[in-house]
Amino acid sequence: TGIATLAEKGGYRLKFPRTHGSHAEAVIINTGGGVVGGDRIKLDFSIEEGADATVTTQAAERIYRSTGLDSEIDARLRVSNRARLIWAPQETILFSGAKLRRRYEVDVASSARLLFVESMIFGRVASGEEMDRGALHDSWRVRRDGRLVFCRVQSIG
Repeated sequence: TGIATLAEKGGYRLKFPRTHGSHAEAVIINTGGGVVGGDRIKLDFSIEEGADATVTTQAAERIYRSTGLDSEIDARLRVSNRARLIWAPQETILFSGAKLRRRYEVDVASSARLLFVESMIFGRVASGEEMDRGALHDSWRVRRDGRLVFCRVQSIG
C-alpha cells in the first residue's frame, strides 16, 4: 500500500508515519490550528483495490466562533474492491458561536471494508463554555456498490 497521487492546498497537510507491513497510515494536520467562518475544506481519499489504510488527525479539529459565514468541510471517501479503510480522526470541537456545514460522501465496494468513527463535542465544558449559540448542518451518505445504505442529515441551530 502506497501513495499514488497527493495534492495539498491551504493549511492542510498529510504526514505518513513509518509503518510495518503493507498497512499505510495518513495523519491529517491542520497547520492553521482550527477552522473559522468562511473556511472551505475539501478532503478526497481513494483507497485503491487491495490497499489497507488508516486515516486520522494529529489533534482535535476546532471549529471557532463565526462572525457570519459558515465553515464548510466536504469529505469524499472511496474504498475499492478488497480494500480496507479505517477513518478515525480525533474529535471535532464546536466552540460556542461556531457555524459548520459538514458533508461526508462515502462509496464502498461490495468486497471492501470500512470502519468509520467520527465524534463531535459541543462547547468546552472543562473551560466552562457551553455551545449556547451557533449552527451545525451535518450530512452523511454511504453507498455500497452505488446503492445508498446509510443516510443521516442533522441540523441544529
